[in-house]
Amino acid sequence: MTNKRIHKSIYIGLAFFLSIICIFILSLQLGEPRLNLVTLGKVLTNQFDVEIHRIVVWEIRMPRSIMAVMAGGMLALAGHILQDTFQNDLATPELVSVTAGSSFVMAFITVFGLPVLFTVQPFLGLLGGLIAGGIVIASAKNSFKRGSIILLGTAVSAFLNALIIIIIVLGKENQIGLLFFYLAGSLSARNWSHVFNLLPWFIIFVPLALGSARSLNVLRLGDEAAVGRGASVFRMKILLLVISAGLTAVIVANCGPIGFISLITPHLTKRLLRTSNAALVLPITALLGALLLLTGDLLMRTLFYPIELPVGLLTTVIGGSLFLVLLYRRNVRT
Repeated sequence: MTNKRIHKSIYIGLAFFLSIICIFILSLQLGEPRLNLVTLGKVLTNQFDVEIHRIVVWEIRMPRSIMAVMAGGMLALAGHILQDTFQNDLATPELVSVTAGSSFVMAFITVFGLPVLFTVQPFLGLLGGLIAGGIVIASAKNSFKRGSIILLGTAVSAFLNALIIIIIVLGKENQIGLLFFYLAGSLSARNWSHVFNLLPWFIIFVPLALGSARSLNVLRLGDEAAVGRGASVFRMKILLLVISAGLTAVIVANCGPIGFISLITPHLTKRLLRTSNAALVLPITALLGALLLLTGDLLMRTLFYPIELPVGLLTTVIGGSLFLVLLYRRNVRT
């Protein structure tokens, strides 16, 4: 790593961090009621007597914004890990069926009303994601070819999505509405219980993801070169898949499958830094993911007020468009 690149990554990271703070403050201000900076400051320091303002800021907007920051960072890290692990710029939790596996488990629990504790649901989501991802890996027969992983992941995801549709058909009318909003990926009505449910996973898996930089850099050399350096490629990739699934499953359990943040962010970060060194890219990717999801949620919450749209719709539209562009470029190169 050159000093120039390190300094550049620090400046970009600082810019993203300050942007997150600015958007976070805006997310506490905007909406109904709309608060100016003076009023917001008084509410945050308990110097404002209007109870509704305190409730709106502390019980509604604050946990929702914190969720957006944590979820965006975790999804971005999950995408970067998968793309580097499989050396495929299209690999994301959505496209290797980790998201579909977690979504299927959560849909099953929701529609059939299983008596599962809220704090246990992310573990079941993780199990579903790992099983689905494991099926993809087992089907690839240890080859981990760039194309085969995506094709197999798409097939497994399509199968699981079909099962989810069947579950929706079997559900009651009130459950279907709730499940539809959940499957679109939304931060609406997120509260402190969701934040505290997500926090332990954030504390455990984000450091694991950031600490995987060395392994990702080794895998970036290619499987043969990695084996030549004494690395156990298959075990390494399994461990990285577990980390990615852990980052993704808890988001799916708490917010639904918020799509394509994991696809967009690593590409943007690598273009900004002009390097693929995971030690530099991973932390900036996490900051950019947090910024993108926080901004997207604020836009979907305020642009169409009083109608609020799930942020997952916005990320899917933008990310899906980028996916088509990347797929087109790949076909042109080949």
